[in-house]
Amino acid sequence: MIPLLLAFRGLARAMAAVWRDPETKALPVVAGLLVLTGTLFFWRFEDGWTIIDALYFSVVTLTTVGFGDLHPTSPGTQIFTIIYILTGLGILVALLSSVAQKYLEQKAEVGKVRERLSSRRSGGSAKSSNSGDDRPQTSA
Repeated sequence: MIPLLLAFRGLARAMAAVWRDPETKALPVVAGLLVLTGTLFFWRFEDGWTIIDALYFSVVTLTTVGFGDLHPTSPGTQIFTIIYILTGLGILVALLSSVAQKYLEQKAEVGKVRERLSSRRSGGSAKSSNSGDDRPQTSA
């Protein structure tokens, strides 16, 4: 359970890093607006769909899961869905790849910090056996 929580913490940190980076800062906003646009469109133009149905369909469509339980029924919403998928998939892939890149950069940084700490510990323990004296010890 703890490794899963640590993985989620790393993912949250990577998302925050994407948000802070000026080059990728717009991606979460654009992805959110894309989901919002799809949700409002499907809610308005698909008969009988609740706002939850429209949100569900928007997310399932963009993530390419496509369960098939909901589908657009009119030619207008079908054309919108085609455009929505083609643009949305690119935006979502860009966002996910940015998050993955930040996550891997953070993992590499943690590895470097651990390596430095490990080298300090091994170097520090040798000095402590020397009683703080930097001169080489000679046997009598």
